Amino acid sequence: MVDALVIAGCLSGEEGDAGVAALVRELTEAIGADVVVRARTGGRPAGRPLSEVLGDLRHGGARRVLVATTHVARGRLQHEAEAAVRAAAPGFDELRLAPPLLANGEDCAVVAAALDEALPARPGCAVALAGHRGPECEAALARLERALLARGRADVLADSPERLPTRLATRPEREVLLAPFLMSLGHHARHDVLGELAQRLSAQTWPHSLVELPAVRALVVAHVCKLGTVPN
Repeated sequence: MVDALVIAGCLSGEEGDAGVAALVRELTEAIGADVVVRARTGGRPAGRPLSEVLGDLRHGGARRVLVATTHVARGRLQHEAEAAVRAAAPGFDELRLAPPLLANGEDCAVVAAALDEALPARPGCAVALAGHRGPECEAALARLERALLARGRADVLADSPERLPTRLATRPEREVLLAPFLMSLGHHARHDVLGELAQRLSAQTWPHSLVELPAVRALVVAHVCKLGTVPN
């Protein structure tokens, strides 16, 4: 039995988002913890940081805690979560961290299938999925792009906002559909992707988040139920 479930990542400060609410509800039902709280890892100062939340749970008597990450890949923010969990672990009987969304090739295949259904191909239109920058996140996006290509979606590019304009400039399609490859429609998605990048690309937008897709939520729940461990 888990005493507490911590949902950590970019969703910590988002309120009024139906997809986020659905994920919190589904995780809560799946884990059955006595306490469910959200925590922040990186990003804007919205919500309480993971280290602080874990400290409060320890002082409150929680002994078995599971941390669910809502990060897309094992990049900087996932590393920060791992460090916070490692630092706090001596104060608990059990403290475990689930892996990010795209933890392996099977995960990429699941997410590719969900995106293939949500964003059907259109003649003369390239689909651009804009995720986080950084070598590890960009590598995960490249794996996702290959998984989409394996499904026959040669029209889809998955990359960081900084790299997408150059790649799209060499494409034959006349139109671009820009979608944030992010778990929630927070500040970064709305301003940097759907705002600034969309204007730069003269792109149509898909104003939705990954967490709105049921298959993505199910994958996050599956990761948590498998009790992902903290890397050494």
